[in-house]
Amino acid sequence: MENLLQLATQMMLCLVIAAIIGAIVGYLIGKISKCGDSEEEENVIPQQDKENGNIHHDTAAASAQNGALEKEREEEAQAPASAIQKNFETIEGDRPDMLSSPRDGIPDDLKEISGIGLKIEDALNDLGIYHYDQIAGWTPENIRWIDNYLNFKGRVNRENWVGQAKILAAGMPARHKEQAQAERKKQ
Repeated sequence: MENLLQLATQMMLCLVIAAIIGAIVGYLIGKISKCGDSEEEENVIPQQDKENGNIHHDTAAASAQNGALEKEREEEAQAPASAIQKNFETIEGDRPDMLSSPRDGIPDDLKEISGIGLKIEDALNDLGIYHYDQIAGWTPENIRWIDNYLNFKGRVNRENWVGQAKILAAGMPARHKEQAQAERKKQ
């Protein structure tokens, strides 16, 4: 009888351990699958139905838009440094205000703006653009100048750098990509 009680106790302990391990594995699998799903969710652009005001998600439009942005980014990465125009006077548009160095010696992290990576941040810093408020103050002519200087063909407007910079300059944290995409869609 004592052996039977001991065997039942061991079986219960094994079941509890198996349940704990199962819960941990299930949690980890769920986290991994959510990571994969988040990429899919980024590719969904919320759109408002003009007739009844309902919002629906357009995955096809998002995929096409993301494909075009990725193509632009790949072209930019492959473009030689000489592709960036160096003669400021020949560039169409108005050159934005530049600084000789960042204020207080500390530049803002321009990579917080969706669409600006390390290379673009370096190029902007080389121009004397170090802070969100500088980008937030760009006029349409300044944007045209930057687009022409960096050979971006309208990318600054498409990615809404000025709008994102205004939010960051105001001290608000960077917003989720879907919200930024929805805001770009409205403009």
